[in-house]
Amino acid sequence: MIAEAAYFRAERRGFAVGGELDDWIQAEAEIDRLSELGSSRSKHSLRHM
Repeated sequence: MIAEAAYFRAERRGFAVGGELDDWIQAEAEIDRLSELGSSRSKHSLRHM
């Protein structure tokens, strides 16, 4: 998932050389946020069962 998100970030910036690490770091952060959001929603749903 991170690799795919990093690829799309690179694509948006025209695959310019030199931004690969930033693409990866930002993609990691994005996936982490989405994962945490999904996890907290699952926990919230379980508490209301």
